Amino acid sequence: MAIIENNIIMRGASGKHADQMVLRQRGGKTVLCKMPCAYPPKTAKQIANQERFKRANDFAKAAVKDPEKKAYYKSIAKPHQTAFNAAFQDAYNKPEVTVTLKDQTLTIKTKGKHRIEKVKIITPSKTGLAVLKNDSWEYELKGNGPVTVQVYDIAGNICTKELRL
Repeated sequence: MAIIENNIIMRGASGKHADQMVLRQRGGKTVLCKMPCAYPPKTAKQIANQERFKRANDFAKAAVKDPEKKAYYKSIAKPHQTAFNAAFQDAYNKPEVTVTLKDQTLTIKTKGKHRIEKVKIITPSKTGLAVLKNDSWEYELKGNGPVTVQVYDIAGNICTKELRL
């Protein structure tokens, strides 16, 4: 990359020259660089990650505008981390969920600092919400069959676990 400073002819020029180099304007200076290469099309995984990043960024912007959420994220932020960064991390990463079953009682725990809005339990016979007790969510099962646990956090993430009983 070459920077052109005192050339009357090239000052302010931009565009492609001879299919080998490009003249650009950066910071008020004319810069000469090689031609950019064509990128391959994005994969489905890359597109999904971009959407996830955009959703997390939008959530973090909205969270720092809300004084209550901003105070919460500021309280859980690591040293030298802003409330925006903490909110972004919360929205970008889904909560890690562990589900245990003991005596027909499901106990759902989340790892990390994610604030959980609700925990929905879906069984073949009915659908219900778990109840928060101490630091975990509990739900009394009635009957057998497959159970689906859906954990919703305040950032809009949904984490799903399926159990076979």
